[in-house]
Amino acid sequence: MDMRGPSRAAECLDCVVALPAAVERMRSDCDDAKFALTMADGTRAAFEALESSDQDGLLFVAAAAQDLLYRYVMQLSILDRYTRAYCSVAISCFFKQLSQHRVRTFYILDNTLREDRFQLVLELFDLSGISTVTPRRDGLTWPAIDAKLRAGINDHGHVAYVEPDASVNHLEAVARLACEIPCVATYRNLAPDDPQHEIVNLKAADVLPA
Repeated sequence: MDMRGPSRAAECLDCVVALPAAVERMRSDCDDAKFALTMADGTRAAFEALESSDQDGLLFVAAAAQDLLYRYVMQLSILDRYTRAYCSVAISCFFKQLSQHRVRTFYILDNTLREDRFQLVLELFDLSGISTVTPRRDGLTWPAIDAKLRAGINDHGHVAYVEPDASVNHLEAVARLACEIPCVATYRNLAPDDPQHEIVNLKAADVLPA
């Protein structure tokens, strides 16, 4: 799918694509609310404009979303209230809209991360409506990780598994779980400046969220 071409589904991703420029505008305007709300309104309108024929395109949009967010987070040089506000308002709106359209996302991140970048990923993903699970915080055993991942996808609709070092290796088990669940699952083990990532699963959820 060409994410740069005209597409109703691709327009749903605009608020994620715009993150760096949007935060810079908010910062220059000393505005930590109004513009983020405007972008959230635009996101809801883009989802409302979708037609049934756009479902496949929306799955590919979802497959790009968490990885694009991760790559932007890794480029950040400043973490301030504007970044946090944009993620908690505009980006979280995008992921809520995905859930309402029967699309759940499961991101598997296998990159070595410095502690400061690791904490940055966890914080901004959480603010964006993505439940994060990592052995460094949630336990080293697979049963503990498995329970957290299942709870995250069931409760929030979107989960990210972050394996930032070689202390454990649950990647095969995580990938099997991601393939069992009706979701859009993606995997990255390349540097954040590499645009490529792998699609592990590409399925809509069976039912609408309660």
